[in-house]
Amino acid sequence: MKKRNSPKTRNAVGWGYVEEAITAKEVAAVEANFGSLFSASSAQKAAPLSADSITLTPARAEIPAALANFVSASHHERLLHAVGRSFRDLAKLREASPLAAPDAVATPTSRDELLSALEWAARHNYAIIPFGGGSSVVGGVNPEGVDAYPATITVDMQSMNRVHAVSRNELVVHADAGILGPDLDAALKAHKMHTRYSPQSFHHSTLGGWIATRGAGHNSTVHQKIEDRVVSVAGILVDGKEFATRPLPATSVAIDPRSYWAGSEGMLGFITEARLRVYPLPEYRGFRAFGFSSFMHALDAARAIAQSEVFPVQLRILDEDENAQTARLAGVNPTNRALLILGDESTLPIVDARLDIVSRLATQCGGVRDENASRLLREWVRMFFRQPYLRDHLLQYNMIVDTFETAIGWDKSAAFYRAIKTITHDAVAQVCGKGHVGCRVTHAYSDGLCLYFSFYGPGRVGRLIEDWGRIKNAVSEAVVREGGTISHHHAMGRDHKPFAHKEFPEVHIRAIRDLKHSLDPKGLMNPGVWWS
Repeated sequence: MKKRNSPKTRNAVGWGYVEEAITAKEVAAVEANFGSLFSASSAQKAAPLSADSITLTPARAEIPAALANFVSASHHERLLHAVGRSFRDLAKLREASPLAAPDAVATPTSRDELLSALEWAARHNYAIIPFGGGSSVVGGVNPEGVDAYPATITVDMQSMNRVHAVSRNELVVHADAGILGPDLDAALKAHKMHTRYSPQSFHHSTLGGWIATRGAGHNSTVHQKIEDRVVSVAGILVDGKEFATRPLPATSVAIDPRSYWAGSEGMLGFITEARLRVYPLPEYRGFRAFGFSSFMHALDAARAIAQSEVFPVQLRILDEDENAQTARLAGVNPTNRALLILGDESTLPIVDARLDIVSRLATQCGGVRDENASRLLREWVRMFFRQPYLRDHLLQYNMIVDTFETAIGWDKSAAFYRAIKTITHDAVAQVCGKGHVGCRVTHAYSDGLCLYFSFYGPGRVGRLIEDWGRIKNAVSEAVVREGGTISHHHAMGRDHKPFAHKEFPEVHIRAIRDLKHSLDPKGLMNPGVWWS
């Protein structure tokens, strides 16, 4: 079994890397904040989860000697790839015994090794699950719905991570699909470019994973949905056939084949390479913050800015509850107001002028410039990537901590927000007795926005998945019923599959099934995600 070159240790029972686990300072802040609400105490706290304490389903695959160098059935590898990193996944590590795990894990470093693994798996009719960074929060990489197959093989793509070419003239990078976000940015930095694409999973997700899930980056306007950035894709089907789309800025010939792969979630085959539009490294940056008496007034400002054609790189809104929660974690006195965060960057000295324009629009909608928000902004940016680690710690107190995101048009946004927040609050109260619900705007468009809700509350020992499921079902049904999408950028996965079909006409679902059967006639690729 080949060892990875990563200097950090991937956490088999939690988010991210072992070396970046929650710090003592963060523990103190989290326990002080949440403890006052839920009476957290050392008596309630469970022991940290140990990988050795988790029992896995027996491995069923026999690994050929020719593949033993990059295919493993070790407890560590199977556990590491058994689930994604959603709340449900981490609760499942605690409650499921034995835990369903892939029967073997392949970590190919080359095209030839990938082809060898696929030939072996296909010959035995094994289910095959592509795996990027493993940060899925929708059940996208879990070996669930695979009972009919003699075994399940997960293929981890992180060792196929080369950068093939960088074009400064075209602002395009050509790289392997298994490259992680930070490594891609590090390669681009030498060419004075960057991806300007940083989802919360940035450090733990791959280029191929971004495409397969139709993800969206942290910067919230213009081309932050990954499908708008993909120039070309290349890959391998389960039968070993290879494909590559032509790298073109645009075309009108038939249906764009790139659209097959953006959102494919491993159901059609493997994305092995991609070309992505990138950006020059900025020389100028700026941030501003505005407080609003209500979230609705902040929405008015966001719409005005999104329709102004100025397009600041960053536009986010924290509603009153989300802003107060962020302030408490940052050690700042909370206020009962919504907060609009604006940020911009450029290679040209135009950032201040652009921010002046959008600031005037914010002021016209009732916003008040917050000159003292710099500490909160710095803490918010830092906490953005640290929040999953804090969630993991709260699991030791049997806390249900989760998020969901959706998108809706401006005309319906205010009523939609009120309805979904009320339903979420009621569901949390019914299941947990008490809790918190907040919302933030993460992405804005000329015709609508992405609303990202967070909730938490105390769960029952040994019944976290059941309690979470009751809340998740209530809010998911409400989102679809009220006209939103079940996911703006987290993908469908197994968690959203029961609700996603309501978004599409039957003819579209039938076309997806036909495409799946054409490219994967034996149905081996990631069974259980799409409508097979």
